[in-house]
Amino acid sequence: MSLDFTGLRRVADEELSTKDTRYLALVRVDLMALYRRWGRPDVGIDDLGEWLCFAFALSDGSKFVLQREAYNPPTPGFLLSATKALFSAEAVERVIGALEIPEAVVVELSDEVLD
Repeated sequence: MSLDFTGLRRVADEELSTKDTRYLALVRVDLMALYRRWGRPDVGIDDLGEWLCFAFALSDGSKFVLQREAYNPPTPGFLLSATKALFSAEAVERVIGALEIPEAVVVELSDEVLD
């Protein structure tokens, strides 16, 4: 896989279309660690409520987002959703490394990745 993470940058949550991304993994990462490294989260709103979102793009146009419910998250982690080019187990590990938060770990991979 030849993904280049050197151009990783934050993008506005609105730049990601939910139809272009799929759930990839559950990532255990502290909200404050994300905040310290990447700034304030965006707040997205949908039919289910408010979400804290950290959206990112690579220089090749691939995108991913870490998000969780704003007020009552069912897990301390964040859902990682990604565009097609990043939808693999190998890419998950590269994404986690690119976040530059040493304590971030993958808790669970999507069943679609495991198949």
